[in-house]
Amino acid sequence: MRSRDEQHPTFLQRGCVFRAEHDASYEFWKSADARWKLCLAFNSIPPDAAGDVHYFIATSKLTYFRENPHLLSEVLIFPANTYSFFPEETAIDFRDLHVVPLPKLQSNGLRILGQLTNADTARCEATIRAARLLPNRDRRRLNLLD
Repeated sequence: MRSRDEQHPTFLQRGCVFRAEHDASYEFWKSADARWKLCLAFNSIPPDAAGDVHYFIATSKLTYFRENPHLLSEVLIFPANTYSFFPEETAIDFRDLHVVPLPKLQSNGLRILGQLTNADTARCEATIRAARLLPNRDRRRLNLLD
């Protein structure tokens, strides 16, 4: 029998930042162009090899949020160079939880970039709990519904 760690590799634990190419094969993708996106894994336990990755997309394009200040409660903004994988000021958008099978992300160039600190992961959890636009079913998936 395999151990829990073998079933759930820790490389995609909550707070793991990765990148993968996103394209029209993702049902939520709206652009005709494929783009590499920075993502924050947020599963309650890391997915197994065939499981789904629950994640939020990060962006360094903050003008939209600044022009719509009512959305600032839906994001967590990290100053430039807070982490090596955030060389520019970067916001993690907690309005939409994306659920994609790990094998699909791997076939689209999944690359692990690093891990948020425990304190920053806790800040993300607090923002998710308070996000007005994230459905409760998604908070439940993340084990963050109070």
